[in-house]
Amino acid sequence: MTPRQKKRLSFAAGAILIVSASAFFLWRPAELAVIKPVRQDVVEVVVASGTLRAVRQSMVGAESSGVVESLEAAEGDRVQQGQLLGRLRLGETDARLAGGLAALQAAETTLRGEELQLDQASRELRRARDLAARKLVPVAELDNAESAFSVQQANTEAARARLAEARAQVDQIRPEFGKREVRAPFNGVVIERMVEPGTSVSSATSWFTIAEMSTTEIYVETDENNLGKLKVGQPAIAVAPAYPDQPFPARLVRVGPNVDSERGVVGLRLTTDELPAFVLPNMTIDVNIEVKRSTNALALPSSAVSLRGQPGVMVVSDGRLERRRVEILGKNPEWVAIAGIDPDTTVLRELRGAREGQRIRPLSAAAPAAARP
Repeated sequence: MTPRQKKRLSFAAGAILIVSASAFFLWRPAELAVIKPVRQDVVEVVVASGTLRAVRQSMVGAESSGVVESLEAAEGDRVQQGQLLGRLRLGETDARLAGGLAALQAAETTLRGEELQLDQASRELRRARDLAARKLVPVAELDNAESAFSVQQANTEAARARLAEARAQVDQIRPEFGKREVRAPFNGVVIERMVEPGTSVSSATSWFTIAEMSTTEIYVETDENNLGKLKVGQPAIAVAPAYPDQPFPARLVRVGPNVDSERGVVGLRLTTDELPAFVLPNMTIDVNIEVKRSTNALALPSSAVSLRGQPGVMVVSDGRLERRRVEILGKNPEWVAIAGIDPDTTVLRELRGAREGQRIRPLSAAAPAAARP
């Protein structure tokens, strides 16, 4: 064999080796992770975000004009119905009330004195009548006693009239005095204070905004495409981002009634039986509304199920991938509840990049942790 022939033979052998190696790697089955369905609850939720707001909210202020003298409440304070929140500076009404109260006290003192004298005149009259009946005193003394009693009786009635007049005057002024005070109309939380001491105000000026926290709602918005899933009465879990470890239950009580066509969203209202102590008006709240629950269902990770067109999975049959149609019973971002395959079916864990008929070498994969309902 000539050198040239040897060289050609060497090149041919190398080419055959390269082609053989390429064919080996090309036709060697791909190693892909597989999994079998598991039994568990699959909860489908609609996630939305919004705010906690008071159903009843009121702005309060004084019924009179003047200058704010003092404020007894700050933003965030919890107040009770009737609690003093602030008052106006002393003015003409205060002087009139003080004078009226002084006159009332003087009239009460005068009446007590007149009633004591009337009681004394009454006793003197009874004594004179007794003595006159036994002819132990002259008739003139009895006449004097009767006259003194009549005079004192008139004086007492006059004192009673003056007391009634003083009381009426105070009753007339007192409501005006009350107009200079601001009191809480109901139990609630001060969410805004609009004035400070020294502020000039009119009867139309609002001093505080108070929210009644005993009646609240969570208002959120969601895509209108979720309307078919939502029903009044569905349970939900609410979470304040400021307190992520303290979720609390809620309930959907109203859907709509209108859709914002420009943004494609619909408003939802939820309530809760008992609010945590940390919540405040207008606090951001995230909700997970349970719209469907598949109990103890056959489930696969969402990466193993194709939802395009006819739902399906890739099962392993004789070392090759075969597409199998399934029925979707429920789903969430992590899990899909299915029907249509046996519990012991081996399913491809990740559909991405796989094709029907592909030869594979199955590798068992652990199922992902179950999602919390």
